[in-house]
Amino acid sequence: MPSIAVLLTCFNRKPQTLKCLESLYKLNRHASVFLVDDNSSDGTFQAVAETYPQVKLIEGDGKLFWNRGMYLAWTVAAKQNFDYYLWLNDDVVLHEYSLNELMECVELTNDQAIISGIIVDQNNKVLYGGSNKNRTLIIPNGELQDITYLNGNVVMVPKSVFETLGNLDPKYHHDMGDVDYGFRASAHGIKVYSTRKAIAFGEKNPICRERQSGATINQRFKRLYSPLGSNPKLNFYFRKKYKSIFNATGYYIFQHLLNLIPDNLNTHIFGNKYK
Repeated sequence: MPSIAVLLTCFNRKPQTLKCLESLYKLNRHASVFLVDDNSSDGTFQAVAETYPQVKLIEGDGKLFWNRGMYLAWTVAAKQNFDYYLWLNDDVVLHEYSLNELMECVELTNDQAIISGIIVDQNNKVLYGGSNKNRTLIIPNGELQDITYLNGNVVMVPKSVFETLGNLDPKYHHDMGDVDYGFRASAHGIKVYSTRKAIAFGEKNPICRERQSGATINQRFKRLYSPLGSNPKLNFYFRKKYKSIFNATGYYIFQHLLNLIPDNLNTHIFGNKYK
């Protein structure tokens, strides 16, 4: 049996975290789980320790957020040299066939590609998984489909891919690390595919990271530069690396202008895109 390290990070979502782990252990009661708790105050750490003592719990300092938490979990797990590394968001509930689907997909690619699981809501509407080069969300069609913009909700990374790409980039705080990993894979000639069907239920995150409506300019910029915002410096770093200095500079200017204009002008120009 191939060995799989399941990587998670969590913060103050005890019910969701426990439900996610429950769905995982129903599928594989021997799963090797590495969970970073980023200093939760709602008892998540204690609840996981009591309910699932087999989980390798790693304590964060409250400043890791998703990307750096996953980086830490992967760093610890990689010391044991697993065959596969499975990223798992703590707010998803896996379908009963999810692990089989992921393994079949990596086998179809001879363990040479990254496989991203398609996530749907309770109404079977696709929420995550990845988007194509036109930023259109991938809809399952029974075949592997190319992903350009990777979502890190449920992602299988074979050992061979990890040996080439390494860990997530710790420069990112919360988001963008998954997209960066997908772009890095492409730069190395490694494909990123979706699963052939949806493999988990999830919840839509409606937060706009680019701009906070109903706030003062100071509040908007404070949020923009926070780990939960869309930090212009990190966007510049990403776009310069994968696109061009001109693209990076243009987007840097755009982000600042977007947060300077009033709400009514934002809505007039962009509709609901940045609300």
